[in-house]
Amino acid sequence: MGNGVILGRFMPPHEGHVALARTATHLVQRLTIIVACAHDDPIPAGVRRDWMESLFPLARVVLHCTPKPIPTDSPDWADIIRRLHPEPINRVIGSEDYLVPLAKALNAQHFILDPMWMAFPANSADIRADPFAHWYSLPSHVRPWFQKRLTLVGPESTGKSYMADLLAQKFGGPYVPEYGRPYEHYRTPGKYRPEELHFIVDGHVAHRKTLAMNAGPVLFEDTDPLLTAVWAEMLLGHSLPDLEARIELPEHYLLLDANTPWAEDPLRYYAKQELRETFFAKIKAKLEQHGASYTLIKGSFSEREAQAFAVVKDMLKSPKGLGNAP
Repeated sequence: MGNGVILGRFMPPHEGHVALARTATHLVQRLTIIVACAHDDPIPAGVRRDWMESLFPLARVVLHCTPKPIPTDSPDWADIIRRLHPEPINRVIGSEDYLVPLAKALNAQHFILDPMWMAFPANSADIRADPFAHWYSLPSHVRPWFQKRLTLVGPESTGKSYMADLLAQKFGGPYVPEYGRPYEHYRTPGKYRPEELHFIVDGHVAHRKTLAMNAGPVLFEDTDPLLTAVWAEMLLGHSLPDLEARIELPEHYLLLDANTPWAEDPLRYYAKQELRETFFAKIKAKLEQHGASYTLIKGSFSEREAQAFAVVKDMLKSPKGLGNAP
């Protein structure tokens, strides 16, 4: 079967591209994916290369960037591909009719698969225009680029986990659970050491990166490293600058106030209302110190629910990603 080539911009790749490349692996022994890019592309070339390498680790992924876009149907691509792929090319695979003259110029056989996009009626231009409307056409590796994070913070027993689960059920999950609770459950009792707060951040961030690939347009997160930094101040009596440096702000926070009934739990520390108010004040100060965007959630539970739903609906009006640095 020899060597095969796929050419595209993959801006972004979608389920049709994934099917195309997977089909190509059954048609060739060695697959090269050429990512066409230009300097002013709304999604950087390096991001797209990383996506394709993650999706197709056995393929060779090659970038070809120019100041201005070269249309994929340009006859110039034959010479470009020869320079990028000096070995003989046996098959050229794609979904558009420009492949016929391209394959002929490369002395290769063309395979035009699903030219009417019947199996996967998605295209990258439509996805860029409204990623949220085409969310399930995006491969899991691509979703975090457009996804927004909404992180719930607040003192203990203010309903963060319950609210995160509720939002995920209504708007699409999974949500990212707090890693500090299982860590607390299984740790050796005693005073906290600074490195333990880093362990909590390690576990939480790794879990978040994994769950983000399967979550909806808004990723709901129960606590984050910013709240862990506040826990460091409460538990140790001082801040941890090296932990503060690990804070990556989400698009928005929900700050749950401390005026909720206390639910007894052996894993909780600060039951007294005075301490809960202190904890709340520290969280609010930390959000403002880092310039974080947040909404204060307060009142009865039905009022809190309505406030949170309104925030999510506003976040769903536009994606992130286009024009962002990788």
